[in-house]
Amino acid sequence: MSPLCDQLLGQARALRGIDDLRAILLFEQVIVLARRQHTPAALADALNGLAGLEHARGDSPGALLHLEEALAVREAAQDDEGAAVVLCNLGAVYLDLGNFNTALEHLLRAQATSVQTTPSRAAVVAGNLARTYDALNMSQEALVCSTQALQLTQDAGLVPAETAVSINHADLLRRHGDFAQAGTLLERALELVEGCGILAASSLQGLGQLRRDEGRLPEALSAFRAALHMAEEEQDLDVILEARCGVAQTLLQLERPQDALVLLEAALTDALATGRARIYARALKLQAQATEQHGDLKAALTLWQQAHAAETNVLQAEAEKRTRELTARGELEKARAKLEHEQARYEAEREAKEKQAREQAARLQELERLALYDALTALPNRLLLAERVCAALKTAAQQGEQVMLGVLDLNKFKEVNDTHGHQTGDLLLQQVAQRLIGAVDPEHTVARTGGDEFVVLMPGVNNRNRQEVARQLLEAFDDRFYLDGIELSMRPSVGLACYPQDASDLAGLLERADQAMYRAKARGSGFEFGGTSVGLAPATLEAALHGALRAGELHLEYQPLEDDCGQWVAVEALLRWRSPIYGNVTPDQFMPLAERSGLSLALGEWTLRQACTELARWPSLMVAVNVSARQLADPGLPNQVRRALQEAGVVPARLALEVREEEVARAPERSHRALAELRAIGVQLTLDDFGGGHANFAGLTQLPVHAVKLDRALIHGMDAGARELALVQAVTNLARALDLTVIAKGVETSTQRTHLQEMGVRRLQGFLVAPPLSVDALHRHMNAQIVTTPFTLQI
Repeated sequence: MSPLCDQLLGQARALRGIDDLRAILLFEQVIVLARRQHTPAALADALNGLAGLEHARGDSPGALLHLEEALAVREAAQDDEGAAVVLCNLGAVYLDLGNFNTALEHLLRAQATSVQTTPSRAAVVAGNLARTYDALNMSQEALVCSTQALQLTQDAGLVPAETAVSINHADLLRRHGDFAQAGTLLERALELVEGCGILAASSLQGLGQLRRDEGRLPEALSAFRAALHMAEEEQDLDVILEARCGVAQTLLQLERPQDALVLLEAALTDALATGRARIYARALKLQAQATEQHGDLKAALTLWQQAHAAETNVLQAEAEKRTRELTARGELEKARAKLEHEQARYEAEREAKEKQAREQAARLQELERLALYDALTALPNRLLLAERVCAALKTAAQQGEQVMLGVLDLNKFKEVNDTHGHQTGDLLLQQVAQRLIGAVDPEHTVARTGGDEFVVLMPGVNNRNRQEVARQLLEAFDDRFYLDGIELSMRPSVGLACYPQDASDLAGLLERADQAMYRAKARGSGFEFGGTSVGLAPATLEAALHGALRAGELHLEYQPLEDDCGQWVAVEALLRWRSPIYGNVTPDQFMPLAERSGLSLALGEWTLRQACTELARWPSLMVAVNVSARQLADPGLPNQVRRALQEAGVVPARLALEVREEEVARAPERSHRALAELRAIGVQLTLDDFGGGHANFAGLTQLPVHAVKLDRALIHGMDAGARELALVQAVTNLARALDLTVIAKGVETSTQRTHLQEMGVRRLQGFLVAPPLSVDALHRHMNAQIVTTPFTLQI
């Protein structure tokens, strides 16, 4: 070798990894000089060095051409050791390109050619053979070669080489399930490099994978984080990205998706900026998994699609690159005999990728279903409903049309779950969904937005035909439901709002329809329309209600009860809210909100104390106060009653507490205990809405009540015919047989009064007797009334 070639080769080797472009130019100069001077050793060294840089920079076809020429030069010079070096490098390049059979051929030739090779070179050959056998799924051969490479590096005292081989060998052992030996090797690797440098980072990365496979997730997380920290110190981006993905994957297994997303965001940014497509696709898949685990199914669906596209692009790019490489160096001519085998292998790979693509597509379709449809009923969920409403409103605005939105809630659905179980409740919801679909036009949307609430989107429906649409929705519930041998009747409450009259966007329409639905539920009217509401959302009313009690905006009105002589003998206290901002807010608007929010306890206590205070002014009257479900369940209610009576100076017998039949039926044992405690105080107890379909008549004999108040629907139904009259008579006879006073509420006509008096009902309440009166109006009436008989009412 000439001194000039030797000098230039030294400079080129020194510049590798520092200034690759200058190193390439120097190697090319050596090649030109060596050809001119006919120095084969220098030519082969320069070709070999140039090929290494070309392969590292992605020009694998050029690297293969130069290595083949270097091999020919070495063989011509009968330089077996030099030929073994080139063969080993050729095998390494083919291995990286995925041409494993060709790589194996060259590496076996390198092993056979090198008779007196150095331990380091023998270790490199053995290590590459292990990688090749592993890629070809030849496990035993891979383990033998890997063990041989490790032994060679240990015998020669090659610390960096031993560390690298230990890491690769540990990974091989880990994948074959030998966790103990793999852990020992990785710990040994860390000791060899004294816990620092990029090899230490790779060791920690392998240790993290091992601990994760063992299920020791906290230790795996610690190892990955240490690897990441060390890689960041060494500024090795490839190891940094692998470590970030390792940490993120472990965090996902620990169900910490939010922490994983932070790391993956950084990994995606760096991978995209540096063109590392494969690690970018992997990070995208982990980000999709983390987003799905975090509960954002729509965003997860988009990320899974992006990850699938990125992975497809990587596979396509690798396939195109491999084709170009094979074409560039005439591989097709040389490997003609192996073409059939390669084609079969490629076909198998293609089928595997197509299968993976089909599975991915199915996964994406399933994610879309989870993100946009209700799992129980298969109806659109709130997310898909919002998209369709926005589209419908946009079209309606352009064409000057109207859109109707209905909110439907099942009355007493909770009782179905409590009585028959959630499985029956689920069957009911599924049948309701099918009936609603059949009740509307095909272009309309029926969605389930949660619990027993459904929303119906009806483009083209307007105020002219809204009554007919509402009746169609209610008629869907006329037939009874049959649920695995259980026969049920179910009625809904429907609230409807119309665009653009009631609101101009989805939030406004839902708000108005929701208000209307609550009014329908409170009034028992079946359906109501949004245009008659006070224009407040339940959340707005609830917020205002919290301040109403403190601001003195609440007051009581009293509706009288008359006896069979026409005398007023009792009054029912009715809570009213007069807001300085919103005007008069009706109880059917604010009481359901107070009950759900827990505010009914404070309102109930205030009503009780206020009624007792005002009761002291009317010695000839009783006062009836309604008790909510939350109050009845409150163990402090008896003490509140005692305190209110004592402060007002009223005897307990003049106070009647009314509890709805539905509340008692929902929790009979708890209600019985609470009513018994209240009766022990001496107050009168009334079962309200009696005969409404909730009571267990057999259990009525055990309830410690004094009176029943007939359900309003029974009174209104008497005008329908003889069967309805007979029903009221039967209910009345049952109560009287149990020695209970019978009260009829909602009496509005003289005919109703006559029928009730003929049945022996002696206590009547309703607009026929008197509407709810203010305190002053009631006081004036009582001062004008001449009481001719002593107070004897017991209810």
